[in-house]
Amino acid sequence: MGQTMQDFTRIYDSYLAAVKSGKFREVSALFSREMRDELKTPDEKERFMTFAKFMAPVSYETLFLTMTDGGQKAELQVVLTLKVPEEVQKQHELPPTQRLELILSFVKEGGQWKWGEPTILGDPDKRARPKDLKMGSRSDYKPDSNTQMGGQILRTEKQSAGTVFLLRVLDEEIAAFVPAVSVSSEFVPGRVLMLRGAEHKSDKLKFWADEVSLHQR
Repeated sequence: MGQTMQDFTRIYDSYLAAVKSGKFREVSALFSREMRDELKTPDEKERFMTFAKFMAPVSYETLFLTMTDGGQKAELQVVLTLKVPEEVQKQHELPPTQRLELILSFVKEGGQWKWGEPTILGDPDKRARPKDLKMGSRSDYKPDSNTQMGGQILRTEKQSAGTVFLLRVLDEEIAAFVPAVSVSSEFVPGRVLMLRGAEHKSDKLKFWADEVSLHQR
């Protein structure tokens, strides 16, 4: 039976409960071997707990789950809502809460899923993104097809002649149009598309894919 998103949110919830307890021993029981090896001295453990408490969200939403390494590793992408301390709000003129996108990493060890080091992706609300998904026709794009790009699928929109894939590419979101003949049922949120095609003549956040493939992990 395959793992589900709910399986990993339960592990994350257990991790957050352990962090709230303030006991490093409870938190480290969930760690992968690699994480345990990185935190050995009392100072390292204390710094970790301080940061972990700061990163404990008021709430969070899950985006998608990606399984890798033959089902032995997993990545759960989430968006946290974090409370901003009052003194930080005043110093940097910030709102009471901020959003932060993370990739939570898990690895199977001894038949159990363990917590790996997360990857911080930044505030999703601050990413540049296209103002709409009106993609036009191929003539609206540069004539050559030599531009290559790749990005993680965030969401999709099916249109009459194909599908628009909204991709995260570094700190931007790119709307990539893929003609219907090239679309696969495997192109789902969380997977990474590799594209060759052309940029829009006037909107750098739009792309027309002449060739497309799925990045294999």
